[in-house]
Amino acid sequence: MKTLKIKSLFIILGLIGLNYLQSSCSRYYYQPNAVNAPMMKEKGDLKIGISGTTSSGDLNGTNTSSSILNLQTAYSPIQYLGLMVNYSNYNYSFGEEDPSKGDVDANAGLFEGGVGGYYPIINRESGFGLIADTYVGYGGGKLSSDVNMNFNRLFIQPGINVTFPYFDIGLATRISGIKYSNFDANGMSPEYISQQGLTEITQKRHYFFEPALTLRAGYKFIKAELQVVGSTPMNELDWESNGTVVTFGIHFSLMDAIKFGKSKGF
Repeated sequence: MKTLKIKSLFIILGLIGLNYLQSSCSRYYYQPNAVNAPMMKEKGDLKIGISGTTSSGDLNGTNTSSSILNLQTAYSPIQYLGLMVNYSNYNYSFGEEDPSKGDVDANAGLFEGGVGGYYPIINRESGFGLIADTYVGYGGGKLSSDVNMNFNRLFIQPGINVTFPYFDIGLATRISGIKYSNFDANGMSPEYISQQGLTEITQKRHYFFEPALTLRAGYKFIKAELQVVGSTPMNELDWESNGTVVTFGIHFSLMDAIKFGKSKGF
């Protein structure tokens, strides 16, 4: 019965995700990357995740496609201390580019690192756990699009997680602050820059409230992952940002793999 409920939940969220993927193409100057939710419990924990998504749509009568790739790692060198490294890449393509309207391909990459603490409120040998954690991090990258910009981003990410041998669920409330620099109009007119609301985009740091739901299902050390990240500006924006990102992926736990191997006599 529990397995059936879990499958039903994944099917419902998967359908929501597919609906999002079919309608997610647009011109954004910021969208959240996947939240790294390592759910570590003890010293030596090493987590590796890869996730992403692809979508297609229509913008102003032109076929468009986009893709997202996230690579995540986390490690606990000592009890209660967690380190993380994340890389995210976003690509956006037009079937037929029209630079005069700003309809051009886009690419953005973000590399960041973080440090934080975790506390296993409950950590049973059966695999059940209740974990509280908080991470802070900083990183940077570049956006190449109708305009070009460098950016840096800082974040704080508190979360609460529940783990089982076959299923995990995590809730995080990340706050991100992004600062753009080295603005290059890339040949676009002042009128276009003003129309897109980009005239003062580099003047201050822009903050976003980004709650995330992470669901994983599988067998102990390797699980499929579905994550939904929301993103709400905490200050008024003149330019467009993406309010929701849905990704699918795989999550691997080295510590759980080692424990499984020992239990089987390997």
